[in-house]
Amino acid sequence: MEFDIAKEYCNIIKNKLALGEYDVALSNAKKLLLYSPDNAEGHYYEGLCNFALGNYEESVANYKKAIELDSNFAKAYYNLGVTKYYLNKFTEAVNNIEAAYRIFHQNQDKPSYTKCMESIEFIKEEQGL
Repeated sequence: MEFDIAKEYCNIIKNKLALGEYDVALSNAKKLLLYSPDNAEGHYYEGLCNFALGNYEESVANYKKAIELDSNFAKAYYNLGVTKYYLNKFTEAVNNIEAAYRIFHQNQDKPSYTKCMESIEFIKEEQGL
């Protein structure tokens, strides 16, 4: 069995995020990206870390890079939308979450596309869009 360092870093990052150790998670995401700069999942996790730390602009850049590397990365689109919401960019938020919805729907991931629809409805209702 071959050792996959990128996968191991992702596991570490997920565990540190779950423990609320956002700085440690971010440090590991940066290490992963030094090792594998074109790893879409690494950029996604860096975005999660930055979001958790309140670094919303950095988070946006991370999610955009993940999407650039993997145009079907539904979770990155969704979290980009959530981050845009926190930045008061409500139309952009809806557009990104709609992109996530389409991918989740195409993949028949009903719980995820249902969550997208609920998020879209919430933003539209709250913001009068």
